[in-house]
Amino acid sequence: MKKALIITMVVASAALINPINAQERPPRGEQPERPENPRNPDQPRNPDEPRNPDQPRNPDNPRRNPDNPRNPDDPRRNPGNPDNPGNPGNPGNPGNPGEPDNPGNPGNPGEPDNPGEPENPGEPENPGEPENPGEPENPGNNALDQELQQLVQQMNLDPIEDTGFPSIQDPLPQLGKDLFFAKNLGGEQSAACVTCHHPMLGGTDNISLSVGVDAVNELDQDSHDLLGHGRFNGNDDDNLPSVPRNAPSVFNAGLNEQRMFWDGRVERVRNGGILTPDSNTNQQGNRVPDANLPAGTTIAAAQARFPVTSPDEMRGDFEFDLDNQELRAALEQRFTNESDDFQSTWPQAFEVAYGDTEVNFDRIFEAIGEYERSMTFVDSPWNNYLAGDTTALTDQEKAGAILFFTPRNQGGAGCSRCHSGSMLAGNGHQLVAFPQFGPGKGNPGENANNHDFGRENITGDQEDRFHFRAPSLLNIEVTAPYGHAGAYETLEEVVRHYNNPRQAINRLFGAQGGQAFANGNAPFCQLPQIAALMQKNNLSCDEIYPDAYDNSIAVADYLDDARDGDVPARDILNGGAGLNGNERAQVVAFLRALTDPCVLDRECMDPWIVDGDDVASFPDNNPLVATNEDSQEL
Repeated sequence: MKKALIITMVVASAALINPINAQERPPRGEQPERPENPRNPDQPRNPDEPRNPDQPRNPDNPRRNPDNPRNPDDPRRNPGNPDNPGNPGNPGNPGNPGEPDNPGNPGNPGEPDNPGEPENPGEPENPGEPENPGEPENPGNNALDQELQQLVQQMNLDPIEDTGFPSIQDPLPQLGKDLFFAKNLGGEQSAACVTCHHPMLGGTDNISLSVGVDAVNELDQDSHDLLGHGRFNGNDDDNLPSVPRNAPSVFNAGLNEQRMFWDGRVERVRNGGILTPDSNTNQQGNRVPDANLPAGTTIAAAQARFPVTSPDEMRGDFEFDLDNQELRAALEQRFTNESDDFQSTWPQAFEVAYGDTEVNFDRIFEAIGEYERSMTFVDSPWNNYLAGDTTALTDQEKAGAILFFTPRNQGGAGCSRCHSGSMLAGNGHQLVAFPQFGPGKGNPGENANNHDFGRENITGDQEDRFHFRAPSLLNIEVTAPYGHAGAYETLEEVVRHYNNPRQAINRLFGAQGGQAFANGNAPFCQLPQIAALMQKNNLSCDEIYPDAYDNSIAVADYLDDARDGDVPARDILNGGAGLNGNERAQVVAFLRALTDPCVLDRECMDPWIVDGDDVASFPDNNPLVATNEDSQEL
């Protein structure tokens, strides 16, 4: 986005929602078909003007117009084989502008544990007739609407409308955008925040485990600007990624004011303070709020301070003997013109945003946080349904929503026990036994110290072992692969996992009789990052991560032990009747209805992206202009 140019954009048509799956994904490098009228970010909703439910929506806005039914040819209306819906695509993983341990990766669309009876099952509160009941194009299903609206009322679900978050056109998010794409924030200048969180990759990086510093391509050439598939770790003999977790999405980071990272190590506490890895501990050994944070720091700004400190993500070997605060001060000098090696117009850019030319790292991370908070993408069919447009969802999506919000002990999927509220997220951490592979977090396993104990690494309490945060499901369709290690490529696989974790893990690794890769066609080997590593280095699938199956099945064993009461656990996924193929397809259809069409459209996303056209006006000569493995700009 050029600084002197305001891009005016019109609203994207809901009829052109085009989910990407394994069967229909365009060749890498090609963009999905774009809606003709992308959303205008310069025209936020008026927060002072409440919506009048009796007032018809703007007919010029097809994304929110109930008189504009969705395209009957939309592939979301016919998901095909429910047992193989394909890859929903990877647009991933918030909150973390560089560290893939954070906010926003799909993880738990199931329901851990017995959710119990809803708080107020009661009688339905007369949801009334659906809007436009006489429309021949989409008459809807009154019974489905009545059942779904009763659940909506019971759970007090409201549409997300006037958030009050900054506009990307505002000066501070504009400064944050440039900083987000600035490689000078990376210690070795080979990675930026956007390395793991590109807007056209769903706010993530489209691979299972992120590759931060010193990236190379398949020919072992330095390729710092190559993001997503085809990006390899140049610091490892076999090019294996050194980052231990999947990158969460930065989309809708502003809606999350509670916890960041998969293990919640950045979190707001009851007194309003924020705990971080820089927090001191009290006499009881508990963390206390980070005293380095300025008053009024947002969770997004607090989280943005840490990827730059990670040797694997952004820091590399730069100033390895400095503590976190000293490191940030060293990076700050690259933006102040104090060094002859780093001359730029950054002070002038800060003056536009702050009114003076002072540059300091508190301002740097505040601006990045405001950029992330401007990335609010909630104008989905589901949000429109909550706003009163009963034609916004297909019958299949409505049936999936009913399963999603209905507890397991009442015949539903029980997903909302962990994915609740407007964000369909949770503030807690659950043991759901997602597969574990990769370098891990140094926790002991059967064969090596490559396990990941999750939340226990932060609290020190075994009750939190293998517990991970339930992220938001908004735009989940575009954030694959899923789970804290990016083990599942499709939403169908995720939903299957909640039916039976052990069975899903055996299926992922092609295991029979406790022996992995027995059938020679394991889905794990088909994960794009694993397949690329196999091909590049002539390795067999089981040679990539030899402990992957053992570590994964060990987590399933731990879940079973927790269910039996043999080990402590704070919040576990209880067993129960699983969903059949048709029901899984319905839940997946609902999950895809959580997608804002803007995130699929390059033109609509342009205000949040620094590309080749912006290099001339960039404050220094070192932006990350992202390309895919075919050398095409994202």
